[in-house]
Amino acid sequence: MEVGTCSAFCNKLWLHRRLSRVSYQESSGFKPRCAGFLHCSRTFSLSQNFNKFPSKFPRERAAVKATEDFPRVSKTGVDLQNVHVEAIALSNLCVDIILSVRNLPHEFSEERKNLLKQLTSSNTDNMTWEVGGCCNFLIAAARLGLRCASVGHASADRYGKFINQVLKSEGVLAVENILPAEAERALGTLLCFVLVDPEGRHAFCSSYDFGPWPLLGDVRALPGPAAQILRETRAVYVNGFCFDEMSADLVVESVAASEAAGAAVFFDPGPRCWTMLEGDRRAAMDAVLRHATGVLVTLEEGKAITGRDTPEGIAASLRSKGNEQIEWVVVKNGAEGAALVTKDRVFHSPAFEVPVCDTVGCGDSFAAAVILGYIREAGVGATLALANAVGAATATRRGAGRNVGDLRTVRSLLEASGGPDAAAALALCGSLPADVRHRG
Repeated sequence: MEVGTCSAFCNKLWLHRRLSRVSYQESSGFKPRCAGFLHCSRTFSLSQNFNKFPSKFPRERAAVKATEDFPRVSKTGVDLQNVHVEAIALSNLCVDIILSVRNLPHEFSEERKNLLKQLTSSNTDNMTWEVGGCCNFLIAAARLGLRCASVGHASADRYGKFINQVLKSEGVLAVENILPAEAERALGTLLCFVLVDPEGRHAFCSSYDFGPWPLLGDVRALPGPAAQILRETRAVYVNGFCFDEMSADLVVESVAASEAAGAAVFFDPGPRCWTMLEGDRRAAMDAVLRHATGVLVTLEEGKAITGRDTPEGIAASLRSKGNEQIEWVVVKNGAEGAALVTKDRVFHSPAFEVPVCDTVGCGDSFAAAVILGYIREAGVGATLALANAVGAATATRRGAGRNVGDLRTVRSLLEASGGPDAAAALALCGSLPADVRHRG
């Protein structure tokens, strides 16, 4: 294990985020200098493989309809009638199943496709399970004290029950299903098989690679409770994997409805941005950007999306073409730390030095801290310091899910760092409810 400089994104690491599902990169012997987010491969372009999306997404189209008389007790047993949800993660719930293999399959090969069919129908009882996708964000957010919930798909099968049990144990308030009840029962919980060879190299194998897209089927409207909770929250977190699971229309309508109701929308295109550089998927991403309050990208992702190579340039480009409503643009740059660009200033936050064990889930947990800082009006300096600390804490552990950074580790990093921003971030942690501080 090497001691590296950690911030919001590993600039030297050639490894995917746990859910990238797009290709695998050999990870044995890597020497990461930082570990807040993962570096995704630039060697693929899958836009031609996805279902075609409508090319126009008018901003005024914000019609996720629901009436007000729904049962308000969530699957996690929380009475939502008396609890105000602060942050919601939209879609991208899955179970990661980790297993050892002799050899990693070639990416996008028939061998890999056949392996997925075999694994999907196999008995996974003797394999290691962990929650993945936006579960990483939800767990980190709950540990930071955010009252958070998910609008996503967790079926009634054993994998969906596993997701609900884990999220409930972590203090996540609710999982409101995207699918109608009959479709929820028919479609199983999404799985990602994490393959590990004897040398410790990883590959990801899931339906995110092969479709059919959208993975959750042709859902035209959200069920009432899901639509209602999206209108009642203070913030919504959306990542690029939503477009693999849901139709572009439904993603855009969901965030538009939340924005119209006063919620802040934070968009992290992540590794999927490489499939959104042109055509209908680019139009879909641009449509979400028209409703975004905050955007989180790595420097490389920002370059790919905008063609600009500085945080200031990336922010200026993202705010152009009618996107002046974007308040925060966060650019993560490995050992150089992270930058947050407001409409009139640029703030930089240095990296933390930690023993880097694994960088999976660091970007999701970083995003949770950014949203916490925004909602609590903590200030940009404190928010960036907290986000870097949360990403660094996650990097000290193997895997994500329940292994994302805890509050105790975050506080230790901030205390050791010193400085006014770290002190302000510590004060934010200290203002959390007593049960959260005890849990962390």
